[in-house]
Amino acid sequence: MHLTLRDVLELPVMAAGAPVVRSAADAVDVPVRSVHVSELSDVAGTLTSDVLVLSIGRAFTEPGFDAVAYVRSLRDAGAIGLVVEPGQHLKSLPDALVQAARAARFPLVELRSTVRFIEVTEIVHARIVNAHYERLRLAERAHEAFSTVGSASQAPDAVLAHAADLIGLPVVLEDRTHRALAFAGVGSAESLLRDWPARSRRVPFSAATEVGGPEGWMCTPVGPPRERWGRLVVPARSAEQPAAWMVLERAAEALTVGKLLERSPLSVEIEAQGDLLRDLLHGADEGSVRARARALGLAAAAYYAVLVCRPVKAGQERALLDAVLTSDGIGGVLAEGRVAAVFPCSSAAAEKALLERVVAGVPAGLAAAFGAAGPVRRLGELPAALQEAVHVADVESPGAPGLRRAGDLGVRGLLWWLREHPRLHEFTEAQLRPLLTLPEPRASRAFATLRAFVESGYSMTEFAKALNLSRPAAYSRLATIERLLGVDLSDPDTRLSLHLAVLAHGHRDSASGAPAQ
Repeated sequence: MHLTLRDVLELPVMAAGAPVVRSAADAVDVPVRSVHVSELSDVAGTLTSDVLVLSIGRAFTEPGFDAVAYVRSLRDAGAIGLVVEPGQHLKSLPDALVQAARAARFPLVELRSTVRFIEVTEIVHARIVNAHYERLRLAERAHEAFSTVGSASQAPDAVLAHAADLIGLPVVLEDRTHRALAFAGVGSAESLLRDWPARSRRVPFSAATEVGGPEGWMCTPVGPPRERWGRLVVPARSAEQPAAWMVLERAAEALTVGKLLERSPLSVEIEAQGDLLRDLLHGADEGSVRARARALGLAAAAYYAVLVCRPVKAGQERALLDAVLTSDGIGGVLAEGRVAAVFPCSSAAAEKALLERVVAGVPAGLAAAFGAAGPVRRLGELPAALQEAVHVADVESPGAPGLRRAGDLGVRGLLWWLREHPRLHEFTEAQLRPLLTLPEPRASRAFATLRAFVESGYSMTEFAKALNLSRPAAYSRLATIERLLGVDLSDPDTRLSLHLAVLAHGHRDSASGAPAQ
């Protein structure tokens, strides 16, 4: 949006004069805020800051002209460059002037053909006014984009998406440990976040918006002044630096205020890790997974362990995640009632020991189930492993919660996969219909009796104990069930069929969200 000296020299009206940069050719990207024609040898008090001076060189022919003092007066007065058109009064630039400009690294441009200075000033000033208007429009768009910071829609992802759209460049949010928490903009995650922690460490954190590092990153801090918790980064050089600065600073303010107003118990870091894990559930290419996982701090390892947990009660997700997550792993909330974590480990044996140690460290009454998958050897295998661990954690299993894998589920795992199949529903209804069609509360009592019997392993002692009945009363209850169903519960095939039907009925209710009868 801002006009530079290079831009002015490339204007058709100026290019017609065949300009040649005689000094400080590497400094022509300086911004130009105005253009002024002057033939004075001492310009003190006549210029504004960031002005480009145009001249035909009359002052250079005056007796006693001091080139060094002239260049110094230009710079001190706020000039950023001098364009000279030699002609009737001046055949060529004085060598003393060229040498003085080079010594001061002050841009000096010589025109080889005639240029109408009045046309140059009109065009440049029109461009500057237009650029100023565009900056105001951008500021207005930024205000509109970030003004709803208190709403639920202004998550970090939304803020970054607005910022990247406004400046047309990728934007990354990282924390103080150089973990990339969120990103938006053009380009793939694999290319954008490649070797992110190592690259980020080459750009020291600063208290102000600035450009630094070998790649010319533009960075602005995020968080209250005394509690900076991260920064926004544009990992690319911007030709519109002032505009990008303004947008980045507004985005940083939105993130800071949003963090102060948030009511979610999850931190930005955990939200970012959860975003990656949720994306993994839906499949992701290995390059993107690797780049995002590394950028979030997951170390490279020979193996990876995958764990999914279900809390006992809703709202315990953050507490459960804090209990299972280690310093070198990443974790997040997949959905209400599901927490996942991925850990690096050195071997298959180390994976087993690590997960057993993690599960053992979870306080009693916090977790209802633990599902594990793996170990996996490549990050590209994480999506399938995560889906498997979710399946294992979702399958209801009797007894105290402990670490389970797919091989531990047995027929319960099979019935879980088939829980929505119509043939399984038909089988379940055919086996249990006489009980389920009884009026309440008789239906619930009858079903609870049958479930207690099959879950006791058909042991009358355990069955009576489960229902707190005497043995005669327990036998009487079973006789009632046999009569209602019209079956013989001593028959092995009958027991197997009813056991499967009870398990399938429980999975069906779990899938629908309804409580089992």
